[in-house]
Amino acid sequence: MSSMLNLSAQQKEHGDFADRIFEECGVDVRRCYQCGKCSAGCSVHICKGMGVSPNRIMRMVQLGMEDEVLRTRSIWACVLCSTCTARCPRDIDIPRVMDTLRIMAKKRGITEGFNNASVFHEIFMNSIIKYGRVYEAGLLVALKLKQSGTMFDDLPIGIPAIINVAFRLPKLPPRMKNSNQIRKVVENCKKIEGES
Repeated sequence: MSSMLNLSAQQKEHGDFADRIFEECGVDVRRCYQCGKCSAGCSVHICKGMGVSPNRIMRMVQLGMEDEVLRTRSIWACVLCSTCTARCPRDIDIPRVMDTLRIMAKKRGITEGFNNASVFHEIFMNSIIKYGRVYEAGLLVALKLKQSGTMFDDLPIGIPAIINVAFRLPKLPPRMKNSNQIRKVVENCKKIEGES
């Protein structure tokens, strides 16, 4: 018995997922013809940080594999650097799609791969609200403390990195002149989010 997937039937039956992505972010994922240039240039994928490559994510969206896509670690591992978009011959804004997939996953309560991203986001935003910009050393310590049991996981790469950049990082948290304006922007964003 063959376990081959009928791509045309799958796309016809579940094509509304690509339509919903288009409605949410204005990116037509169906334009992707799987050349793989996005994945070949993705530093996160190359370093094995993604379970599913960017071009495969696009294909899964085309095929309407909504549940599978929203459960991949890849949508959270994407750093939104836009290298994929710069390389794409079809000008598909893959980071915008990834961000839309994150929002969809969060709304549906799908948390696989999200917990660490959520912790990072919370600490990152708290640093910006408090200091007006990111305090890198504080971010690192707070992240490691929140992710219990991972304090020494990155030691082999962490020590050389610290030695290499320690003199460049600020020793004390920075203070920006207009950090209160940043606080107001964040408060307004929270209000808007609460209204929607």
